Amino acid sequence: MRRSLSLLLLLLVVCAAGSAVAPSAEAAGQRSPARKVLLVSMPATRWEDIEALHLPVLDGLIARSAVASMSVRTIGPYTSLGEGYGSLGAGNRMAVIEEDAALALPNTAPFEGDTADDVFQRRCGCSSNGAAVLQLGMPRLTRRNADLLYGTVPGSLGQALADAGRTAAVVGNADESLSGDLPTINRQVALAAVDDAGRVPVGNVSHDILMKDPTAPFGVRDDPVKKIDAARQAWRAADFLVFEMSDLYRVEAYRVEASDLAIEQARNAALERADAMLGELLKLVDLDRDRVIVVGPTSPLGPAQLTVWAMAGHGVEPGWARSPTTRRAGYVTMPDVGPTVLDSFGIAVPNPMNGTAVRSVGGFRPDAGTVTGLADRNTLTVFRDRATAPVSVLFIVFQILVYFVAAYSLRRFPAARRWLAPLTLITLAQPSIAFASAFFRYDRLGLPGYLTAFFGLGALLAWLALEAGRRLGPKLGTAATLVPPLLLIGLTEVVLLIDVVIGAPMQLDTVFGYSPTVAGRFSGYGNLAFGLLAAATMILASGAWGGRVLRGKAAPTAAVAAFLALVVILDGMPSWGSDVGGVLALVPASGVLVLLLGGKRVNWLRLVLLGAATVVVIGSFALVDLARPPESRTHLGRLAAKLFGQEGGGAGQVILRKLNANINILTSSVWTWVIPAAVLFLSFLLWRGTGPLQRLERRLPGLRAGLVAALVAGGLGFALNDSGVAVPAVMLAVVLPYVTFLVLATAEDP
Repeated sequence: MRRSLSLLLLLLVVCAAGSAVAPSAEAAGQRSPARKVLLVSMPATRWEDIEALHLPVLDGLIARSAVASMSVRTIGPYTSLGEGYGSLGAGNRMAVIEEDAALALPNTAPFEGDTADDVFQRRCGCSSNGAAVLQLGMPRLTRRNADLLYGTVPGSLGQALADAGRTAAVVGNADESLSGDLPTINRQVALAAVDDAGRVPVGNVSHDILMKDPTAPFGVRDDPVKKIDAARQAWRAADFLVFEMSDLYRVEAYRVEASDLAIEQARNAALERADAMLGELLKLVDLDRDRVIVVGPTSPLGPAQLTVWAMAGHGVEPGWARSPTTRRAGYVTMPDVGPTVLDSFGIAVPNPMNGTAVRSVGGFRPDAGTVTGLADRNTLTVFRDRATAPVSVLFIVFQILVYFVAAYSLRRFPAARRWLAPLTLITLAQPSIAFASAFFRYDRLGLPGYLTAFFGLGALLAWLALEAGRRLGPKLGTAATLVPPLLLIGLTEVVLLIDVVIGAPMQLDTVFGYSPTVAGRFSGYGNLAFGLLAAATMILASGAWGGRVLRGKAAPTAAVAAFLALVVILDGMPSWGSDVGGVLALVPASGVLVLLLGGKRVNWLRLVLLGAATVVVIGSFALVDLARPPESRTHLGRLAAKLFGQEGGGAGQVILRKLNANINILTSSVWTWVIPAAVLFLSFLLWRGTGPLQRLERRLPGLRAGLVAALVAGGLGFALNDSGVAVPAVMLAVVLPYVTFLVLATAEDP
């Protein structure tokens, strides 16, 4: 037993340390800084919008760009204009009070009976330094974010540019009238370029760059001549210019007032005008020395969607864009924009920014097919987000009904056991179906079609597993009962392990995976996937061990330890699963399983040793990640850097944020329903100490060890992952159907 535990720890540490990768050539290579950077903001613009129109200037720029879909998620499910620009300028998720975020004025503009300059100085307690644009709501925005748990410092981008001797500028005005009065002011764009006090040295956000147009939303639109003239002046004076295509936001703000047809016509007209202005802007730019970045800082009103990202110019090879935040080509996030601007200038990213610089993967020239593919991906993402709730509800309700009927059949209706046992296998088959759907355009089935396929294919896999058990029965004897559930659990295990090795394509945009619109994870294992993997691992290892005992050939505990080590490595390695919370739960659970299978007691000393082993393993993974350049690290490496003081602290905020997320999910997640149902059903199985579960434990050595290990993994998974109760709940979707099938299948045996 001691050798088995030692083998488990040794395999984990050696494999983790041996898998350290050298920095990529891209990360290690030194590039000369860009001369200037132009950031073009196209609010509420998706790849579908570009696909639908002929926009010659933008199409030509895209062909020279590194492109991606951008997740604009900040704090809540919908990102407002202020949150988008604020997060861009902070390089971190930023919450805003929208009225304050909109309150950017020219320094000479009248306000509160004085000038904006006077108001700014008395609110800030500092000099305006002659800035052209002043954000008067900055003190309240700064306090608002200091109260949150993200460590966000508004204006980090503008401040870093100023500290490096670079000048920022902004041109844009999304006002809904020409009066310049509240509440029709929408000048949130300034937050993308302000310093930490709220100053933008150069630019124009006045209503002078607008014109009347009775055909446009609110009767107002950009004056292209005056706006381009303002951009030309700002470009001469500044190194970094944020230019907003403001008409695109006015179209979205007008949506509640107009028909869908009118909005479509207005959006198309605004995009065509934006394309013409982009052509004039590009005349100012030398793409051999400058960079142009096109972003959509908000998605359209309604369901969260992905927006455009394109970067061209100095040092950018056409192809896919990628950031260390996502570690997935073709995806970037809003907080990545600020660090990318600083990276373009060769300026170090300040500590409060947790976004990472976007780089080009290269390899091809984006064309119309690329735009169509990005648009299709957004369509799939929107469908996945819409389908997840009903699929999860039916998945959970189906299980609860099966448990209720199973309890009744065990007490009152023995004849039902024969047809009820196969139903429990459907739940075990469905996770692998959900993940495999990533290889198909399952959104084309529609929600009813997908639900039909989800349960229909689950029933088919359940039947195939039963057939395999029947055919193997004569060879395995009583162990044949284990074959159907372990085959399906093993299928989930294999799918998840292979998936993470090949880049986790089955995690993204699947109902048990994660969504890019949430912006929580883009690579490696999601929390639901970890829950399924942890439960499958404990049950598969203990079930296989117990099955071989039934055949009189006890499986070596060392083989179980080696299997568990493999799973931990794939789950925790930064280049694969990158699952910090998963490792913290899996290592103790694996140790408990090995101890129990070996007939050892789990006492306090052994628990302390398992805790120490967990620290060693997670430390090994962290060292692997820390060995890479900061811009290439995963969240594990960045967290380790905070813990070790390399990035100025902040680990406590991460822990508190996860705790807060767990508390919120406990009362809002559909997965919470599973817990009371599971407690009731398990109580029934354990009734009076001679229930069906105790009888099953006597027949199947290793079952108790597997259940205890799964309980350990579930408890730690709940505490250490920000999906909270969803982790143990989804684990029960493996454990309880497995136990239920075995109880029903053996209930009539003597």
